[in-house]
Amino acid sequence: MAKTVEIKIPDDIEYRVIGNAFGLLIASAGLLAGDMVRNRSFDYWPVDIVPLALVLWMAFRMYRNFLSTINASQIVPVQVNHPDLVATPVRNEQVASGQITSKPSYSAEQVVEEIAKRIEVQKAEALKKNKFTN
Repeated sequence: MAKTVEIKIPDDIEYRVIGNAFGLLIASAGLLAGDMVRNRSFDYWPVDIVPLALVLWMAFRMYRNFLSTINASQIVPVQVNHPDLVATPVRNEQVASGQITSKPSYSAEQVVEEIAKRIEVQKAEALKKNKFTN
């Protein structure tokens, strides 16, 4: 018989990643304000041991929680709860009413005639416009 494995996924896993990211941001701000950065030397690491330890600890926690979030998102199927996002079957009547009706195809001569008529109308309107403006 196959052994089943239960995967425990905490409810607030995204908030843990975000919290650890902010913790890393605050710890790195403390490290940047320390003596190592100010004097540009690694010789001052004992003075900045607390911010350095916090940066390493928060980076480790964020990395671990980030990996668990990625693994959990790949394992857990996505549940669609919104009614607008759920697919509904389409009946044939709906498909037929949604189709575009076919228009009669025009021959090349008819197209040229219509274009010539439009050009003549535009010329006449332009002449009227010029006549009134002069």
